[in-house]
Amino acid sequence: MKHVLFGFFFLLSGSFAFSQVGNTASCTSVKNLKEGVSSGNIEVTLPSQLTPEEVASFAKYYEPFFNVDFNSKNHVATFQMVSNTSDARRVIIRFLAANQIQTVIIEGKSYQLQDFYQNFLEK
Repeated sequence: MKHVLFGFFFLLSGSFAFSQVGNTASCTSVKNLKEGVSSGNIEVTLPSQLTPEEVASFAKYYEPFFNVDFNSKNHVATFQMVSNTSDARRVIIRFLAANQIQTVIIEGKSYQLQDFYQNFLEK
């Protein structure tokens, strides 16, 4: 009986561990994203679970690279680049990862953070 209970507990705890899904951010379109990269004002919609306090607490670490203007009503974060270089834009990936974001959806396609950087921010 102990083995059955242990097996049940093991399966139950394992299912909880694997059922947690990473947060996902999004961008409205490739065109808007490319315009944002060119201008140095990149907009990303963050998950609704993030609070303005959480966004601000992480954003303060990246102020040498960008400022984050967060609209708590629609959850859009605007990254205003201090120096609009590909290396500085790479730091956006660290900000997203710090907020537990693993993927970014653009026009229905999901990109892992590294792919998001390589396809859109690096240029």
